[in-house]
Amino acid sequence: MKNPFNIFALRNKPERWLALVSALVFGALNALLVYAHWDRFTMARHGHVGAWWLYNNQLHFSGYDPYAYMMLTQYTAYYEINRHPIYTFFFWPLYQLNHWIMVTFDFNAAPIIIGVLITVLSSYTALFTYRTLKEVMSLGVKDSMWLTAMFFSFASVLTAAMSPDHFIVSAFLLTLTLYVFGKCLRDNKPVEWWKGAVLYLLTAGVTLTNGVKTLLGGLFVDGKKTFQWKNILLAFCLPTLLLVAGATAQYYELAVPRAQKSAIIVAKTRAKDPTLAKKDSINKILNKKISGEQLSNKPFLKYISMSALRTNGIVEGLFGESIQLHRDYLLGDIYLGRPAVVHYRSWFNYVVNALVAILFFAGIVVGRKRRIIQMLLSWWAVDLLIHIVLGFGCNEVYINGAHWMFFIPVAIACLYTDLKGKWLQTVKNMTMLLTVYLLAYNGTLIVEYLLH
Repeated sequence: MKNPFNIFALRNKPERWLALVSALVFGALNALLVYAHWDRFTMARHGHVGAWWLYNNQLHFSGYDPYAYMMLTQYTAYYEINRHPIYTFFFWPLYQLNHWIMVTFDFNAAPIIIGVLITVLSSYTALFTYRTLKEVMSLGVKDSMWLTAMFFSFASVLTAAMSPDHFIVSAFLLTLTLYVFGKCLRDNKPVEWWKGAVLYLLTAGVTLTNGVKTLLGGLFVDGKKTFQWKNILLAFCLPTLLLVAGATAQYYELAVPRAQKSAIIVAKTRAKDPTLAKKDSINKILNKKISGEQLSNKPFLKYISMSALRTNGIVEGLFGESIQLHRDYLLGDIYLGRPAVVHYRSWFNYVVNALVAILFFAGIVVGRKRRIIQMLLSWWAVDLLIHIVLGFGCNEVYINGAHWMFFIPVAIACLYTDLKGKWLQTVKNMTMLLTVYLLAYNGTLIVEYLLH
């Protein structure tokens, strides 16, 4: 068996240049985010200052959660376990490193450690996107580079590549999965069971719905062979058991003790200040107004929103701020004062978003018979079902772009391979102009915001 880690090696000069430029750009963006929050985020705990006090509601960056910083400062489960079954466990080694730094130097290096991690993962996300375009979609080096740049010019992808949330981790694993499965589709070969098992375990471990995408990908690659006993037992049942075991252990070892400690602290605080109960009730009403009316409070059913503004979610979110930031309430959080619906100031922004959407859907139509496009459509259907049909997170759907927007350059690649003459040159010119504009527009607003 070949060394499985060879997939992370830089194979040629274009890849080395891509890795270098990516590392410099993403490193600078992450350094800027850390710089903007330096004084507070690098405080050590001193034994009594908890991670929740340090970071909760202190990262004012488009609604992304600073849970990665929190896990490295005070290790426990902050993400919902039924959506992120074993994600917390991935950070245990980094917590040990940061704990040693805090004890030794009285300095909290969590933002720096996470910034380095995100820079590396973002760079590899760019690399796997580039390889998919070049090796699977059969584009040239230049075209693959431009479409990779376009992917990272989108607002939700650019911000995910510098935020301490789970989105860039998902993008890294999904683009890796896309590349592995894409090569199998290209060569008409089945995916090796252990690759499918590892990819399913990792993608589902970070976000459960990403695991569904991996299973769908395996179905497109292997077809009926997916249901062979070997695949069912080793590539599905075994990883699923590990996910259940990991989630159960996380619940009893981390979530339950944290909930018990929190309950004690809340009870003591309310005893000292009786008005807090009324404030909590008001906050629950406000959060319900922001999130929308839930179908039920039962597990999983609580994620179904009956009152989400789906049309606005598509126009201003899915194909809005996912592509371009809004200048008003720039990088705001709907739970910290940003309205659920924000409109662009100019019609020009809507034209730009429409052009991206037109290229995307045109690519899907042209490439609709390709199995990789059909596979990615099934992946996208998962996101649309969750955020648009069910309405979960519809009011801030724009921060989920890293979960699906790599589909856009792959779809546009179908136009590159199928069109000819003036039509092809028009699409290429439009892609390059949109990429340059979006990088300049979104990049300038991010830098100005963080330096403000």
